[in-house]
Amino acid sequence: MKKPLLLYYEVQDFQKGTLDYINRHFDIVKLPDPNHDTEDILREATIIFAPMGFVFGREKIDKCRNLRVIGSPTTGLLHIDVDYVKQKEINICSLKDQRAFLFTITPTAELAWGLIVAVTRHIIPAYNSVCEGKWDGYNFGRQTPKMLSVMTLGVVGLGRLGSLVARYGQAFKMKVFYYDPYVTDERYIRCNSLIELAQSSNIVSIHLNLTEKTENLINKDFIHAMPRGSFIINTARGEVLDEGALLEGLTSGYLAGAGLDILKGEHLPDFKENLSKHPLVQYAKTHDNLIITPKMGGCTVDAWEKTEKHVVDLIIQELKNTGVM
Repeated sequence: MKKPLLLYYEVQDFQKGTLDYINRHFDIVKLPDPNHDTEDILREATIIFAPMGFVFGREKIDKCRNLRVIGSPTTGLLHIDVDYVKQKEINICSLKDQRAFLFTITPTAELAWGLIVAVTRHIIPAYNSVCEGKWDGYNFGRQTPKMLSVMTLGVVGLGRLGSLVARYGQAFKMKVFYYDPYVTDERYIRCNSLIELAQSSNIVSIHLNLTEKTENLINKDFIHAMPRGSFIINTARGEVLDEGALLEGLTSGYLAGAGLDILKGEHLPDFKENLSKHPLVQYAKTHDNLIITPKMGGCTVDAWEKTEKHVVDLIIQELKNTGVM
């Protein structure tokens, strides 16, 4: 039986084990990125892995006459016109809603906690000072008014990642608050509103999915409800945090610091070209209380291979269910 044709873009940089696995089940066509698409390849492909940073919209979908499945080893699908894909009766196999599996994938929660420690203890500027030949731990101690164990942690969204971060907070002997209208967990203190959470939290860690309701949910009102000298950590989606309000909070000194693993619009094609002009990046160049990392939360080799192979398995099962394999 002829294998289905799978289009893979090398910009996705899958692990060798994943590519070997794909080759066992599919005929694979490799292109550097979607800018190298041809009409013939799009027309013949049964499966396409859609990379972040490239929009998979109506124009491209209409060229894919034999397409049955779009794969994406991501929880977010902002790069795919999901409604139109469903209208065309094409299945999407991704990590979205793969809750049981994703509980085995922990690096994003680990990075969130790394950002908390780094920004509250001034680790990056302290390291830089040592590299400059200085040895003055007392100076950085004066900039750190409280131990983590006497600070409060607020978690926005107590899903998979939020619950992991909350558990880590308890390991640091912190009092942990959370806001999530869909979850009740008696291990932590439930807040009935976002403002109540803000008022209760010295450190807020954001773990929200992006929807119309959550866009800019963490805004100026939220930030100024937090105690002065607080911190915000975002490893979720850039669009859930009002970046202008965050910058104002940092510039005014109301916030003591922030750690971000994401920026608004990072999935758009021109994002990287304009990154150096981003207001928060500009701020971070001259201030040491904002740490920005390049969406590396889920980036460990073992997590990559597990998530990539999981999506391949979802694709195989979907094609078997529909009689294609």
